[in-house]
Amino acid sequence: MNYAIPALLFSGISMFFNGYTIRYLNLSKLIRDFHNHPDKDCNIKAQISNFRLRVKYIKWIQFFSVFSLFLATLSTFTIFFEYIQIGWALFIFSIISFLISLIISALEIKISTIALNISLKDGGDPRCS
Repeated sequence: MNYAIPALLFSGISMFFNGYTIRYLNLSKLIRDFHNHPDKDCNIKAQISNFRLRVKYIKWIQFFSVFSLFLATLSTFTIFFEYIQIGWALFIFSIISFLISLIISALEIKISTIALNISLKDGGDPRCS
């Protein structure tokens, strides 16, 4: 294995991390908007609970993405200095870390869908607002 193989992960991890950051920024905007107008939502407790869970998941998604990028960088560095076995091990852990971030991301998407269903629960009932 040469150092170019783990280096290929840089673009992929960076792209996903950028997407995760955008997701976090959008969620924080939703929370701030919700905080400014909490009286317009009948399901306030369910929404707040959902927001907390999504923020927690996004925090772990970003952690594992950064950790994956860190390990890929170390892997490239060790392979460059011909510590091949250590480089392989770091590369494998980098891929595992990236996979964990993708799994948590899928769970967060599921929770996001639940949030939409909570918002639609009242069916647009004007008495609710």
